[in-house]
Amino acid sequence: MKKLLLLLFIIFLGIDMPAGADVVWPALYITKGMLSLKVIILGLITETIFVKYFAKVDWKKSAITSFLMNLITTVAGIVLIPLSGILSEIVFDFVFHAYDKFGIGTFHWSHWLISYLLVILINTLIEGLFIKHHLRLEFKQTFWWLLAANGISVIMCFIVLIY
Repeated sequence: MKKLLLLLFIIFLGIDMPAGADVVWPALYITKGMLSLKVIILGLITETIFVKYFAKVDWKKSAITSFLMNLITTVAGIVLIPLSGILSEIVFDFVFHAYDKFGIGTFHWSHWLISYLLVILINTLIEGLFIKHHLRLEFKQTFWWLLAANGISVIMCFIVLIY
């Protein structure tokens, strides 16, 4: 079963993501921003400070934890962030029929907001699980400060992309 899942994952990675870009534009912009060196450095600094302060560990352990959890979320985010964009489109266009009823398309502010919130939530969940195993902290202890740290980190994507 594990080999089948690995094979499906590799095949999925080979699918040309830009082919569906007209559906997930906000999520792809966020992905591009998160791969920016400026965003990576600022995000690492931000999350290192948050880990140091809230997890009450030394600077070295905080920096290592921040680096490792961001490495994991970056790798996972390459797939999960565009998928979150598809999810937001499903919610808006198929469930609410937003485009038909209200003329709300992919670039409407609501799509950007839901993409932003989904990326923060995805990063928070992945990083929370990492911290649970790495620092032995309960997820409920880390959720809110990780959510805030990821909110700051992801908003940096938009700031960098604007400039």
